[in-house]
Amino acid sequence: MGGRAALTTLYCYAVLTLVAGLLPPLVEGALRLPEARTPVWITSSVASGGLALLLTHRRRPSGRPSRRLVLSLGWLLVVLATVQAFVVGDLPALAGLYAVVPVLASLAGRLTGRPRKALVVAHIVASACWTGVALMMSAVGVFALTSDDVEHVAGAYAIMETFDVGLLAYLNFAATMSGLGAAITSQWGVIRYRWVAAKFVLSVLILLLAFGWLHDTLETAAQQAERLAESGGPAEQLGTTPALVAAGFGFAFLQLLLATLLALYKPGGRTRRGRRLLAAQRGTRSRETPVTVADVREVAHDVRALTLRPVEGERLPRWEPGAHIDVVLPSGRVRQYSLYGDPGAGGDTGDPDDAGAYRIAVLREEDGRGGSAEVHGLAAGARLAIRGPRNHFPLVDAPAHLFVAGGIGIVPFLPMLHRLDAAGADWRLVYRGRSLDRMAFTDALARQYGGRVTLLPSDTHARPDLPALLRDTPVGVAVYCCGPERLVEAVAEAMSVAGPHGTLRIERFAAVERPDGTADRPFEAELARSGRVVRVPAGRSLLSAIQDVDPTVDRSCEDGICGSCATRVLDGVPDHRDDILQADERERADVIYPCVSRSSSDRIVLDA
Repeated sequence: MGGRAALTTLYCYAVLTLVAGLLPPLVEGALRLPEARTPVWITSSVASGGLALLLTHRRRPSGRPSRRLVLSLGWLLVVLATVQAFVVGDLPALAGLYAVVPVLASLAGRLTGRPRKALVVAHIVASACWTGVALMMSAVGVFALTSDDVEHVAGAYAIMETFDVGLLAYLNFAATMSGLGAAITSQWGVIRYRWVAAKFVLSVLILLLAFGWLHDTLETAAQQAERLAESGGPAEQLGTTPALVAAGFGFAFLQLLLATLLALYKPGGRTRRGRRLLAAQRGTRSRETPVTVADVREVAHDVRALTLRPVEGERLPRWEPGAHIDVVLPSGRVRQYSLYGDPGAGGDTGDPDDAGAYRIAVLREEDGRGGSAEVHGLAAGARLAIRGPRNHFPLVDAPAHLFVAGGIGIVPFLPMLHRLDAAGADWRLVYRGRSLDRMAFTDALARQYGGRVTLLPSDTHARPDLPALLRDTPVGVAVYCCGPERLVEAVAEAMSVAGPHGTLRIERFAAVERPDGTADRPFEAELARSGRVVRVPAGRSLLSAIQDVDPTVDRSCEDGICGSCATRVLDGVPDHRDDILQADERERADVIYPCVSRSSSDRIVLDA
């Protein structure tokens, strides 16, 4: 669900909830708290309408409501819909959950780390409980079908009614909504992959089966059995009803079992829409957008900031803090640089002279490969091309944030600090460099953020006491580090000793040193879309082998730091050797960066 879809959903939901509050209930007999029905609907209408207006205002350059406020209103809508459905008992609110949960997931964006794990665990637990109760109901239904003692049959149906009314509906929605949220906040999406779409369809079918037929059938069977038990009549007089109940719950259990298998084996690949989305995504990633160097400024010794503006008729995509772009220089060299400024529409920084532009800052490296020197030789008016943006260093939600920057590593943190400060979040920056005149943006940082920023130029200050710094952080802190390899390694080492209560996210300037590859084991890579199988010998990269079959696969840095070649893994165990995945993502089996990574299994199947 994109931003426009979320807005449309919220406005429609605001209108429908207002109408629902003014009209009489569809199923009056289901209401448990009829006096609360209208107030909850009206509150839902006000909350959804207010959130829609807030998001509409945010789309303007001047409108920047805090993320915390937006997500709080999203959670309020989910809570109100849940209360209306299960506490008040107004059945249309069940459908409302299918609207407000996707909106909340859309507002939350892509989840990583602990929030992502918590959501997946919640989905697994709810699904396991739902499947277990369905199995128990099926077994009790079979017992009632085969028993000749009408009192036992009546008791069995009484138990089933208790679980059906008191537990199954809650488990259905807990599993469905947590799965919906997990899909939307991850790379899966709801309708991009056949197995995810099939799971969603199965959950909806079970809900329709339960509310449309099975619940009433069970209620009828329970009433008939109770009357027969009181009158002493035989169980045979129940007719075909016990068979229908047993078959209904058995069918629901088989559907849940199928959903479990779909989640485990993920068969079917992408849907047509998923392939179109992937093609569009690849087209955006691969397409080179022509830009003009609109401005060049010296922001520190040997550090130049460039403002890149699209040529007439082009539009730059939105981006999120932590994103970078590929810059295709006039020589043909391709280099990656982090974006800074306000990620608003096309990188709007708030400066009228800089609207709809991207901003990068580049350190001239005397011993580099020539890219930074070429950038420093550019003047205003020069024509370049860019690819992206891509983001493998996103800002995650956490109770507190600690940023450790070294030299030009300050750049990706600038938009992060801006966003956190606007949201009133708890954060701190430690910024180290060779000397104050070589540290970019120091004046602006000190002026804007004051005591939250600690400047530590090495010619006047000792190295920071990283263990002490980390011990003074709260539980759940997100520690970000970007800078030279020595700084990154020092922070990683200190985290293992003094910061196990937090998570570390790092971004490197260059790839870490890797072995020459002569000891690598060969493996096979199956390209699922073409059905081709390529052999990858020791000493040759997986990317080069793929490009023998598909030359269109993205490639840029070929060092495992830019992420342009990211490829989905359908089967097999990746051997991650990139510098993109964070420490808590190294066990991922759904993605690989084939420019440097290999396979730990004899064969790996790729969505390529």
